[in-house]
Amino acid sequence: MTAEINSSLRRTPPQRGLMSMGLTDYQFELRDVLDTAARGNGGLLQVTGGPGVGKTSLLGSLKEQAAESGAVCLMASGFADDTAIPFNIVEQLIWSSAFTGELDVVTRWRTAGERYSEAEPGMLRSLVREISDVLHRIAGGRQLIIAVDDAEHADYPSLMCLLHIARHASGTRTLVVMTGGQTHQLCAGAHGFHELYKIKIDTLPESGVGHLLERHSDADLADRIRASCHAVSGGNPRLVKALLRDHLQAAPGGSETDVTVGAEFQEAYRGCLLAHPALLQVAQALAVLDRYGGPWRAANLLECGQERAARAITIMNSAGLLEDGRFRHPAARYATLETLPAEDRARLSAKAAELLYADGADPIAVAELLVTADKTPDQKGVTVLWHAAQKNLDHGRMEEAIAGLRLAARADLGRREHMDILMALVGALWSSNPATAEPELDRLVAAIREEFPADIPEQYLCFLLFMVLWFGRFSDEEEAFKWLSGGGDTDNASSMAALRVTRQWATFLKPALIHDFPDHAPSDGAVDGLWAANLEHGLQLSVGELGMEIGHFQDPRQVADFSPDTMHLLSPSSHFWFAYVYACRMVWALAARGEAETADRLCGALFTAADKLNMKTPGAVALSMRAYIRCRHGNFTSAIDLAGTALKSIPPRGWGVAIGLPLSVLVAAHTAIGRLDEAQRYLHYWVPKEMFDSVVGVEYLRARGQYCLATNRPYAALNDFMVSGMLMDQWPVDFGDLAPWRIDAAEAYLHVQEPAEAKRLALEELKLSPDRPLGTRGRALRVLAMAEDPDKRRLLLYQSAKCLREHGDRFELARTLAELSQDFLSTGETQQARSTWHEVQKLMDECGISAQHESRRDLVVDGAESPADARPPEAAGDAGESEERDPGASAEGTEQPVLSEAEWRVATLAASGMSNRQIAKSLYITVSTVEQHLTRIYRKLSVGNRQELSRRLWLLIGATGSSSC
Repeated sequence: MTAEINSSLRRTPPQRGLMSMGLTDYQFELRDVLDTAARGNGGLLQVTGGPGVGKTSLLGSLKEQAAESGAVCLMASGFADDTAIPFNIVEQLIWSSAFTGELDVVTRWRTAGERYSEAEPGMLRSLVREISDVLHRIAGGRQLIIAVDDAEHADYPSLMCLLHIARHASGTRTLVVMTGGQTHQLCAGAHGFHELYKIKIDTLPESGVGHLLERHSDADLADRIRASCHAVSGGNPRLVKALLRDHLQAAPGGSETDVTVGAEFQEAYRGCLLAHPALLQVAQALAVLDRYGGPWRAANLLECGQERAARAITIMNSAGLLEDGRFRHPAARYATLETLPAEDRARLSAKAAELLYADGADPIAVAELLVTADKTPDQKGVTVLWHAAQKNLDHGRMEEAIAGLRLAARADLGRREHMDILMALVGALWSSNPATAEPELDRLVAAIREEFPADIPEQYLCFLLFMVLWFGRFSDEEEAFKWLSGGGDTDNASSMAALRVTRQWATFLKPALIHDFPDHAPSDGAVDGLWAANLEHGLQLSVGELGMEIGHFQDPRQVADFSPDTMHLLSPSSHFWFAYVYACRMVWALAARGEAETADRLCGALFTAADKLNMKTPGAVALSMRAYIRCRHGNFTSAIDLAGTALKSIPPRGWGVAIGLPLSVLVAAHTAIGRLDEAQRYLHYWVPKEMFDSVVGVEYLRARGQYCLATNRPYAALNDFMVSGMLMDQWPVDFGDLAPWRIDAAEAYLHVQEPAEAKRLALEELKLSPDRPLGTRGRALRVLAMAEDPDKRRLLLYQSAKCLREHGDRFELARTLAELSQDFLSTGETQQARSTWHEVQKLMDECGISAQHESRRDLVVDGAESPADARPPEAAGDAGESEERDPGASAEGTEQPVLSEAEWRVATLAASGMSNRQIAKSLYITVSTVEQHLTRIYRKLSVGNRQELSRRLWLLIGATGSSSC
């Protein structure tokens, strides 16, 4: 009789023995087998199931039920390391009983058992019968239950003994229980058994996982994470409980539906494998092979039979450790890899790389294994690493590309190939984290220095020149530039394009270098046509979408000059490099012309393309340029956010001389909105002295000068502005449209009461106005207005406002309108002053200047007094200032004081600096009337002098409603 029992689908209430397992209830089936054996139908019970599914727990339940029925239960466990020890299992069985005195004969059995296979074949049969008698004697006439966990690891003599007892158990109350991973392994010696029972323990279905979770947590949590937990654990109870512990530790009160996979899960997963070395070896091979794993490759890697590997995979599939031979979660693979010593993992990885290469697998997979093996590659390995690095770069996998290139650079290569790899490595490191690129840059410089003066392509030298300029290594720059100037043939289109690319960078990183730069570039139309193609490839936007005007090829045959192996046709990442350089050039040109919208859109496309390729440095530069454009047009809040993000994207040391770009935006924007402490914090950043030989250095000087003006240090500001002007005058490229230093210096001269110098510089800037954007002209007109006599001021301010309005510079427009409002106020035109000031407030809100800022008016009104406004008030006419006032009165009261129209006229003239006699003459009233008006005005406004009166009137003008009048 053979009883087949499979309870994987049966649902009965859990009993005491299985409560901790959370398994489908096997209690009934187990008790049924025990009862049948107790009635004299003993035999062999086979319990099969994968690691972690609960075989051990089932044996624990067996021991409990045996104790309840009064049976004798002897237990042992098989271990792979002990299979060579004869009678090891039998020894454990005796130890588990109270009759340890029988252990004395184990030594004799073991000594005899070691000879049985060679000298005396019949000895084993004799020992087996003797051992059977000993075990039955231990039972003392009671029911005997012999349970062995992981019986596939039992030593051969013990296994023969167990099978002998089970075979002769028919008609007795003896039951032999053996657990294992697969049925056929346990059944190998069980043919012809009269009484054979089977229980197969399956993994839990999703509903069973939910029941197990509910037993150890609450129903709501169990329902939320049930599906996710089943997907990760495969229904393995041990893994389910480990996942629950991870989840409760990570988010005890969360509402997530995805279970947390953490250290508990990885420890449980390792435990399942470590108990079964045969499974562990196959799992390790699969973990090394990753997505290319399978029975055939795992067998080749382990140099074992494919059947063995397939059997192990089947067991792990059934236990939920794998799904179709694949790890269910990356954490499972990592846990398996951690069981491998470093030497073994390197050895297996190198061997796996050879297997995959022979099978023609993806170079990326082979390269990953080569990197893990960390063995200096041969020529074949270098080729694989190079191709994999190019693919990784094109898909934004920077770390993988860098790791492969580093390994390839260690190989014994020819000089040209070595330089190719070093250039790619330096470029990838610069794109990801420039601070890590300098050591490799040293190697590249040394390699080119060793090769020169041999024929080195211009692309190599141009690349090197850009890198040394970025890091401000001007000693290397001189050498690189000498190599480039004395280089070979530059008549081919590829070389000319490389020269033009590097010229663009040199223009901004060291403009003085342009004096002697090789000029072998094709016509602008041809270059623009070529770069437009790369722009569309690299940014995946048409030139039309970007709203740019661009040239075209004069002769289509020019394309033939570009061979297929040139940089611009290699890959998406190479397209991006050309697009990046060209876009940077266009951004600055568009910003200089005042085309902010197009420049901003181009920066956005440039950042998106860089982000897609995971190039942090180009992305940070794009963000900084976008921040610069927005700062120039008064969008300070957005500019601060963009520049701050850019500055944090890469370490400060990695920025090189370009660090001045985000810093200048942050200083200028914080200064503009009155956050002077923040501006000062960014000025404390260390910057390289070589930065001041670049355009970004000029921008940094401008921002620092503006900060000095805002903190009442006009001479320091004037020095920064004049130095920036001196630098730009030495450069062969005119950057006056980007950095109008004359206007900056003119404003500083106004602060030090030198209007004549301010006027001179403003007029010089206006002479250049046909070549300057409207914003620059608008600023120059405002400075000129403040340096001119009052009767000429208003017209100039009108003209300034018109230019700035068309240009779209909200902050500078607010400054001009604030001066215009003050001019209206000085002539008693209160209604015009009020309406103009309201527009100023609206513009300040748009610029991000807080309405609660205590110096909101001072941020937009020039702090320097013009010559007309600098006249001191006459002491004789200030009788009203001695009037008594309430010292506790608040100028920020909730109710606005009401001034009559006559009082408004007197107050505005007094605030402008006129004496009482001048006010009387201007309004055709007596001095006594002026004094009476001022007495009432001072009392209503709670002010004590004309300086306080001026500031209080601005607050009234800015208020809304009729109560302001």
